[in-house]
Amino acid sequence: MKAAVLKTHNQPFAFEELPIPEPGPGQALIRMHACGMCGTDVHVWRGLFPSTPPIVLGHEPVGTIEKLGDGVTWLAKGDRVGVPWVQSGCGRCPACVEHHEIYCTEARTWMENGGGWSAFMIAEATGCILIPEALSWENAAPMFCAGFTVMSGYRNGQPRTGDRIAILGVGGLGHLALQVAKAMGHETIAVTGTASKKTELLELGADDVVVVKEHAGKELAAAGGADLVLSSTNAMNQNADVLAGLRPEGRLVIMGVGAEPISLVPFMNLMGQVTVKFSMQNRRRDLMEVLDLAARGKVRPKLEIYPLERVNETLQRLIDGKVRYRAVLTHAH
Repeated sequence: MKAAVLKTHNQPFAFEELPIPEPGPGQALIRMHACGMCGTDVHVWRGLFPSTPPIVLGHEPVGTIEKLGDGVTWLAKGDRVGVPWVQSGCGRCPACVEHHEIYCTEARTWMENGGGWSAFMIAEATGCILIPEALSWENAAPMFCAGFTVMSGYRNGQPRTGDRIAILGVGGLGHLALQVAKAMGHETIAVTGTASKKTELLELGADDVVVVKEHAGKELAAAGGADLVLSSTNAMNQNADVLAGLRPEGRLVIMGVGAEPISLVPFMNLMGQVTVKFSMQNRRRDLMEVLDLAARGKVRPKLEIYPLERVNETLQRLIDGKVRYRAVLTHAH
């Protein structure tokens, strides 16, 4: 099978012919149709994750079940499935007993089994999630990381009826968070430093767009403030600034990853009794919810679609910040 292989960190992917793997007990072999490209893939490519080359990347994979290992009875050949980052846990620890495998210290992921930038991939059967028939491969793929992440962020923000929700950092994750908030009936404000995105963001459902010139929080406050801010920016200084735009008892949910610390002003935030929370992919129900929204056309990713053969070019576009808004690699059949 053809695969894009990361042989050395910070070097182009090499295309190789690899043997088609055999699924072991409790596993599935999936024929790939599409797989998203994520900012986390850049971190892996740069060596910032505990992965050792050679390795096949791709953690937004979607495809059809080709073959099942022993003991798998709830899936069938031809099923349309996708696979999130965490596929299974040890089954014995407190996290697994509570069906919260993301906290299992022995969780199996694509890093152990190989990712979706290949013609076939192995996944733990417990990680295979059925995709609604109404959802295309290309639109389904980003739901398994970006969509899952923002839906968990929304739920972790404990949204209330009537909340005004702001989205800070309206890129690959943020443009989906904007649509999730709108689909849930909220007034939405997109907060961006890119003026050229304003028309697109209004078309995606934003009721207002704040184009930040100097200070995200003060400018959000001037636009009426927000009860909940869903942030996907990696700039921690912006996350600190945006607290000034929260209404009393407001919540900031941070879904981005940045190296620098966040500077908080205790008195100001104490007076408003604000909450700062970090969020990643959480309960499987969040993934099921965003897949349903996507299948009903309530959430539609804006995509750049490329064949797998253009993986190196696509990665460079992502590094350069040129992808608008999410990249998906497709497999020829």
